[in-house]
Amino acid sequence: MRMLLLALCLAAPVPASALSCLVPEVERSFATYDAAEENYIVVHGRLTLDRKAMPEGMTTSPPPPEMTLVPGHLSGSSLTGDGFSLPFEQDVTLEVACIGPWCGGVGNGEDVLAFVRKDADGYALSVNPCGGALFETPKLEMLKQVEACMVSRDCKGD
Repeated sequence: MRMLLLALCLAAPVPASALSCLVPEVERSFATYDAAEENYIVVHGRLTLDRKAMPEGMTTSPPPPEMTLVPGHLSGSSLTGDGFSLPFEQDVTLEVACIGPWCGGVGNGEDVLAFVRKDADGYALSVNPCGGALFETPKLEMLKQVEACMVSRDCKGD
């Protein structure tokens, strides 16, 4: 009887245990958001938020909501043709998405490179488990890459 029970358990369907995402790249993100119908601003700065309002990074019980709106504040500089030269000091709504048990995340007070959407009623930032709109602790090379994309308008990414 135990062998039959073991065989049945091994044959039962098992949910996928990995989320498959492309590795986020600054050039690909720039090309994506530059081509979007919505208006996006590239900002390098410090993101502050209430960490307790964020959904868990990976949870199944209870299942996380598909979307959680978290208020935040982004302070830094937005990208122009002259680099990160325009001061940016705005409240932002983090749109934290969950795909199955995986949720996007970001720490409070992090240095970020962010592709921020400008809406009629404010600013929004997508935070999802696959990334792409938000890069934490960006390296100088990443900042230079996105500046070059702004000048050439010819970034494709891989």
